[in-house]
Amino acid sequence: PSDHPQALKALERELPPYVMRELGRLAWNRRGTLQQEMDKNPSLRTHIKSIADTINREWSRLSEDQKSVEAFYSLELEEILPEIIPSTGFEELSEKPIGWVPVPEDSWTGILIYVPENLPVRGTGLSADIHPALYARVLSDSLKVLADPSMGNRQLLSYRNTQDREKTESLIGRRPYRVMARELYGDYPCDIILSKEDTRRILAADSGRHALSEGRIAILIDSKSE
Repeated sequence: PSDHPQALKALERELPPYVMRELGRLAWNRRGTLQQEMDKNPSLRTHIKSIADTINREWSRLSEDQKSVEAFYSLELEEILPEIIPSTGFEELSEKPIGWVPVPEDSWTGILIYVPENLPVRGTGLSADIHPALYARVLSDSLKVLADPSMGNRQLLSYRNTQDREKTESLIGRRPYRVMARELYGDYPCDIILSKEDTRRILAADSGRHALSEGRIAILIDSKSE
């Protein structure tokens, strides 16, 4: 037992490189994994290293035979990333569409996007299942950005299995605008493209624009795509 603190110190000296490797495997954005992004952007590597250094030890204990130490660590990426990685600015949504567009009398409380399997990937001639990523975006049919977690309020997209639809209510409320993704975009197909009609409806309604800017967006995907 007296060696417990020394064992923890030895363990935690080895943790940052391991955490860096594991973080590098995360799907980052349309260009690929976090490791690929760090290879292109050395300053990002410095930011991510600072995240690895802030990992929290929740508990530790000696094994029953007292020959090893067990410990549990946590890292709250959704809380840390906005502090470590500066916002790239604010989204400028397109102007409201000209002409009459049907919008609800009662405001939408959020946006629910269903992403079916095997969607076309814009510009490739191929189809793929969506690849969830930390900084995936929602785009219009003309590829204008509707929601981008690297901008604005930094709200990451929330992914759920279709069977867990009820778990989205805390984010998007009971009356979301329901829409189906039409295409995907990116070398790493994580960006979601909405139809022209759905984009017009969302942008025509104040509640739709607020949902976009506030990040009240949930993505429903099939379990094999998670």
